[in-house]
Amino acid sequence: MSAMRRLWKSGPSRLEGYSKHYYTETADGDELQLDYHFAREMVRITLTMASERGRQYVAVIKKGVILQERDFSGNRDADLSSRIARFKDWFEYFPDNHVLSSLAGAYGLPLKSKLHQDLVRESRAWENLKPMRLADEFRRYMDRKRRREDRVQGIGPRLLRRLPSEALDIAVGLCMFAAFLMGKLGPGEFAFLGGAYGLAAGGLDWLWRQREPFIPKILFFHGLAAWTVWHEMQMRLWGIFL
Repeated sequence: MSAMRRLWKSGPSRLEGYSKHYYTETADGDELQLDYHFAREMVRITLTMASERGRQYVAVIKKGVILQERDFSGNRDADLSSRIARFKDWFEYFPDNHVLSSLAGAYGLPLKSKLHQDLVRESRAWENLKPMRLADEFRRYMDRKRRREDRVQGIGPRLLRRLPSEALDIAVGLCMFAAFLMGKLGPGEFAFLGGAYGLAAGGLDWLWRQREPFIPKILFFHGLAAWTVWHEMQMRLWGIFL
């Protein structure tokens, strides 16, 4: 892969109006030069064939349209399709996708460079080798839970999925209420714990279970807490007259 990245050399173009220049040479001595006109999205290809004693050919392509093909040495028109097609492998690892986009598949050349795709694959492989942080693993776990919840469709299936956890939350709240009735918790203690537990149960639905909070459950706990406060106030008021 590292050898393919070094196929092309680049620099500023010496031609008027062209911004970038690319150059490569094959093992047979053939030379391929590209000059890129950014504003007009135009590419000038200069091909020097060592097998033809250094004969030079020029093609000008703009947005996939071949504007000119010439045998520069003989100063006459020429069909360069077969000659440029030989360099398809070199274009597959061309360092600039903007140039390939301007060529737009002319001469059967690729539209995108494999070089960039391989770089992305290598970077992803490197990311997979990095140590997994606890926060990243937790985030992925929560994303999987959210996707599982989103896949459940319909009122019936959603209620059945929620039933065990909702029953557990209500059972815990009723145990606290039973402790209040038996005198294990004072009115103020139960009112505080009931209200806080209602909020905590709603937050548990939202943050951990990755679903919308069950509002009636929250109102139920807050209602018990409010009833406890009201009951205590009534007992104290009636106690004045006893």
